[in-house]
Amino acid sequence: MDDENAASGEGVAPQGNRLRDLEFTDLIIGPDGQGHLRYAEGLGGPIVAVPSAYLADLQRLIDMLHADEREREYFLHYDGVPYRVASIGTIKGRTCFLRRPKLPLPTLDSLGMPRAMWQMLFEIGQSSGMVLFSGATGSGKTTSMYALLRQLLTACGDIAVAVEDPPEIPMQGIYGDRGQGLWYQIDARAVGGYENAMVAAMRYNPRFILLGEIREPQVAHEAIRAAVNGHLVLATIHGSSLSGAIMALQQVAAASSSSQELARSILADGLAAVVHQQLRPDPVHPGRQRLHAEILCFGNDTGLRAKVRNGKLEQLSTEIETQRLRIQRGQRPLPA
Repeated sequence: MDDENAASGEGVAPQGNRLRDLEFTDLIIGPDGQGHLRYAEGLGGPIVAVPSAYLADLQRLIDMLHADEREREYFLHYDGVPYRVASIGTIKGRTCFLRRPKLPLPTLDSLGMPRAMWQMLFEIGQSSGMVLFSGATGSGKTTSMYALLRQLLTACGDIAVAVEDPPEIPMQGIYGDRGQGLWYQIDARAVGGYENAMVAAMRYNPRFILLGEIREPQVAHEAIRAAVNGHLVLATIHGSSLSGAIMALQQVAAASSSSQELARSILADGLAAVVHQQLRPDPVHPGRQRLHAEILCFGNDTGLRAKVRNGKLEQLSTEIETQRLRIQRGQRPLPA
């Protein structure tokens, strides 16, 4: 076991039936030790009990979790697989939710987005501004965001700093065939919160900044400010639609601003694109999910930005539909 794995709680299972060999998105372990898999490929679902042949390995993982009762949320390695662990108290005791990231990380073109969409994201990523990924929990926001940043670092190089609580996928390293891209990850909780982590991140003078979910007003403010000041900022937020995601970010940002008007104005200047994602059951492959994504790109469209600046988000629907139809025809969301 190397030092990095030891620090992250690495556990190794013996040979036999191992959880790592199953494909699933989440593992839920109840207070009674019963385990259930979510979206387990080939096993039906969406929720199925852990097959009996894997119960011995499940028990080893449970023993490791009990020995590592630290925070409500943390990052854990077991048998070579990274998990994001959320420990929640229920009326019957402690329940652990283990989110398993999709590894190896898919490329942009294999995510399931329309070609015109991911190509536009890559193009936008070479400039500055904020690309906001929205959707429900488990909709693949982080996977898409990581895939975009990896491709940008590999193709364009420079420095990226990711600030998360906790980091979801271990990605720190060197990228590109000439080693021209550097990716650093900061655990926000380990340095005293997102505000301290953002201060630390800016010391790297990064070209790219990746944030976990935006929940705190100060984080929203700093993220938008960085986007306006020439950085490419990638972030996630919970939202039920494209306009809902913008509204959610606006509301969080306004809490740290002197006025809602000022928050809307800065947001209108900083947004480059918003992506909304859903994972829907795949009718062709039972147990699998299929990505459904839509995008709103801002480009140099002053009218579109004015709607955000004036709080007229309900008026975005026409442009959203226009861009959707262009993508459906294989065209760029925005004219060249």
